[in-house]
Amino acid sequence: MTVSTFAIFGVISACSESAAAPQITPEVPVTERPDNTTFEDVLAEYQAFNQRLSRVVAPLRIANAALCPDTVRDPGFYTHRLEDYPASIRPMAEIMLGLESKGLFIREVRSDTSAAEQRLEPGDQIVAVNENPISSDPIMSTYNEAVLRNGFDSVLSKVKIRTPEGREYLARIRPQTACDIPAKVVFSEQVNGHTDGRDVLMTSALMTSVPDDTNLALVIAHEMGHVIAGHAEKPQSQALELEADRMALVLMARSGYDVNGALTYWERAAHPHEGGVSGDSSHPSTLARYENFQSELSRINKYQRKSGSLKDLNFE
Repeated sequence: MTVSTFAIFGVISACSESAAAPQITPEVPVTERPDNTTFEDVLAEYQAFNQRLSRVVAPLRIANAALCPDTVRDPGFYTHRLEDYPASIRPMAEIMLGLESKGLFIREVRSDTSAAEQRLEPGDQIVAVNENPISSDPIMSTYNEAVLRNGFDSVLSKVKIRTPEGREYLARIRPQTACDIPAKVVFSEQVNGHTDGRDVLMTSALMTSVPDDTNLALVIAHEMGHVIAGHAEKPQSQALELEADRMALVLMARSGYDVNGALTYWERAAHPHEGGVSGDSSHPSTLARYENFQSELSRINKYQRKSGSLKDLNFE
């Protein structure tokens, strides 16, 4: 089966001077693709985007939990349901991802976590957490969310797993405390990262255009800065954008990312939102942003020389 236009997971408004909070609209055509593109191609692409995003955002969320207003216990894996996918591709999701109707399944397991040590794998079904069963009834989604959230709010969580072969076993998971700032991929031709004040939203075009994980981390950390500082409740301004830039470097530095390398690339990269020096523009000029980055980088380097570590680095 081939398809020329896909609207699989939504559309997001551009992060521009006049942009309001993004509206995600399921199943709206957003991207023209070659006629020989298949549902398998799109599903594989979506999976790859999610795997990369979770890999990049995990250190930012975990290393910076102390700086976030809200935290959550992270079990080291991500879940999904067949019902999460548009009806048009559910048959392919069943085949490719091992999903079944009305079940909760593991989509991805991060390396270097207790979930990986317990040999959890994509396609495994979560049957229960701390002896609280996962309901197969779609109207019980709120209950299931509570089971997951409360079930991981401990040092050790017991997760009952059923493998695709039908074998059941008990996995012992040690969750980590993380920033409660979810990051999501939405399909759009616009190169854009944005936040609605809670979630960080990365477009598929941005995921494709950013060359490496360090530079993607800079974009994500900038949006996390907006969330942490509560900028969604304030009028857009150059001052808020510059504050989010400074916060992004702190979040990256605490997470072990190469901040110097990220800024070296940023200086050379194309910038779709050039901004300006006038008070009418909510985005600073590229020069103003670069000087702001350099000033914060100097502060971070000075802190590291003095303390010998960045784990307790705070926002200025």
